[in-house]
Amino acid sequence: MSTTPTRLILASASPARRKLLEDSRIAFTVRVSSVDEDAALATANEQARAQGRAGLTPAETASLLAQLKAQAVAAELAAEGVRDALVLGCDSVFEFEGVAYGKPHTAEAARERISAMSGNYGVLHTGHALVDLRGIEPGAALPVASDLPTVSELRSATVHFDELSPEEIEAYIATGEPLWVAGSFTLDGYGSAFIRGIEGEFHTVVGLSIHALRDMLRRREVAVTELWLPPEEEN
Repeated sequence: MSTTPTRLILASASPARRKLLEDSRIAFTVRVSSVDEDAALATANEQARAQGRAGLTPAETASLLAQLKAQAVAAELAAEGVRDALVLGCDSVFEFEGVAYGKPHTAEAARERISAMSGNYGVLHTGHALVDLRGIEPGAALPVASDLPTVSELRSATVHFDELSPEEIEAYIATGEPLWVAGSFTLDGYGSAFIRGIEGEFHTVVGLSIHALRDMLRRREVAVTELWLPPEEEN
C-alpha cells in the first residue's frame, strides 16, 4: 500500500451521516453518488424473481445500494487519478412487517406508515461498503469498479415506537422531517420523542455505524485513529 495518508470520502448527501462522522472527529470529504437507485433495484429485483424469489429482502436492498454508491464514486475518482482514498457508501432501509420502507416523499404516505408503526416496532437496516482505491498502480488501465477491493458490513437495529395520537402524527408530518428519511422517522430529530427504545446501535439507526466503519477500515489495514482529527483546543 502507499505510504501517503489515506483519505476517507463519503459517497452520500445525507446531513445525518456527515454529522455522525464530524461528531466522531473523523476527517472526510463528500462526493455524492449519481446512482439511479430505482433502476438498479428494478434490475436486482428482476434477477431475484428469475431465481424464484419474491425479490430482494430489505437488508439486501440496503447492502446493494451502499455498494453501488461506493463503487460509482470510486469509479469517478479513479478516472480522475485519485489513488489515496477509501470510498464509503451507506444506505438505510426500514423493514416493517416484512415490507421495505424507504423515504415516503409525501404526507399521505408518511401518515399511513406512521399510523401503522404507532405502538409497534420495526427493523432499520444500514448497509455499508468501503471501496479501496489505493492499490491501483500509476499508469495502469483503470479497473472495473466492481473489481476494486471492497469490504461490506450490514448492521440492523430494532426500533420500538410509542403510541402516537392523531394530533402528534399530524404535527410531526407538518415539520417535514419524516418525508425525506427511511421509514418516516428519525432518532436524532423531532421523531426522537416517539421512540420508546432501540435494540442495537444508535448510529445504525441514524444511518452510519461508526463501529462498522472501524471494522471495515481494519479489514483494509487502516486504523480509524489514522483518520481522527486533532483534539479541539478548549477556550
